[in-house]
Order: sequence, then structure tokens, then C-alpha cells
Amino acid sequence: MSLGCAIITYNEEKNLERTLKSVTFCDEIVIVDSGSTDRTLDIAKRYTDKIYIQKWLGYGKQKNVAIDKLSTDWVLSLDADEVVSDGLREEIIDELKRPRSDAYALNFQLVFMGKPLRFGGVYPDYHVRLFKKGLFWFEENDVHEGVRTKAIKLKNPVYHFSYDSLEDYFEKFNKYTTLAAKSRLMRGKRVSKAYPFLRFGFDLFKRFILKGAFLDGYPGCVYALLSSYYAFVKYAKLVELSK
Repeated sequence: MSLGCAIITYNEEKNLERTLKSVTFCDEIVIVDSGSTDRTLDIAKRYTDKIYIQKWLGYGKQKNVAIDKLSTDWVLSLDADEVVSDGLREEIIDELKRPRSDAYALNFQLVFMGKPLRFGGVYPDYHVRLFKKGLFWFEENDVHEGVRTKAIKLKNPVYHFSYDSLEDYFEKFNKYTTLAAKSRLMRGKRVSKAYPFLRFGFDLFKRFILKGAFLDGYPGCVYALLSSYYAFVKYAKLVELSK
């Protein structure tokens, strides 16, 4: 059973090498880049010669392009800021010797301010990212793309280094809240003007009280507050777009 890793990139020089080092156990690595202007491609060339340039198509479509370039039996799909833990590497290798399923859900653990978060409702967080090639594809959404199928859950984590700093968080914040609002609008979602405030309060209560974000210390508390505010802005933008 051959395993290939498909990664999409754009200006990921801060993250990519850490990710590529974690997937050297794969038989093949494919990089699909959407026009990086930093050292991303130089770093990628140290690990693979299968590097393709593709104008940005949206997250789902771009990931499917990368998958299509693989020549292996199995697909491991990662973003450039996601790192396979040592335990998961061994788990994948053992599982693919005698597969119990055509698809596996991996457990993503957010690393925020240098700390892998365990509370606040962010962990465990399962997504189907390991599957037989040709059987499954990502939904072609602009944001929150996914592979929808029944899957066996693997235990060990993928570490998600989504944000380098608070500045980086807020740079991505505006983009993703806009994409999320537009996606909901296209699906016919509408909310009242009161809903963003209610959602903020609910998320804050859930993350801090019900899910114990404070148990992750300062990083967990900061992330819980920012995530609740993210929900507020996402729905406030939906109200604005609905006018």
C-alpha cells in the first residue's frame, strides 16, 4: 500500500519545512502552490520534485488538484501548517498494513501561543484526511471544505500551527470571517440583528464554563475569547451582507 501526501501552499516559508519533515515516511509528496513569493518553493524542492503551480481555485478545488497529482494508493491531505505527530506516524504505518476502512479521520490539535490546546471545545477535532485515492474528494467550498464519509478515528494528533502570533491571527481573522459569512449567505442563511450578540455570549459561556478553556492557562483563555468574538463578527457580517 503506497501512501502519498498532498499539500497546498501559498507563502508558507515559516511553516512548510516543519510539515514536510513530519511526512517523510510517505512514498510520495505533492505540492500545489498558488503563486508564492517567499521561500516556499525553495523549501519544497528539498523534499520533493513533484511541485505544481496552480492559480488559486478555492480551498476544496485546490486540494483536489493536489490529490489528483498523486500516483499512490492512499492519500494523506495536509495543510502547510499541519504536522503529523510521531505517534500518528506510527499509527498510520501500522493501520495501512491491514486497513480496516477506506477512510480515516485524524485528530487535530491546535497549537496556540506555543501550547497545544486541550480544552475550550477545540480538542479533539476530527477531520477525514487519510483515504483511498479515487474514492473520496473534498467538497469544493471556499472555506470549511471537507471530505464527507464514515471513517475510523485515529488516536494520535496532527498538530495545527495555525497562527504565528496574535498579529497573524487578526490578519487571517478578517479574511475567514468574510468567507464564512458569504458561504452562509449563499446557502440562504439569515440571522437577526440580535443573533451575533447572543452567539458571542453563548460561545463565551460554552468555551469558558462548559469546556474549561481556563484549564489551558493564558493561551486557552485568549483563544476562547478570540474564538467567541470570531463568531460574533462572522454573523455580524452576515447581517450586513443580507441587507
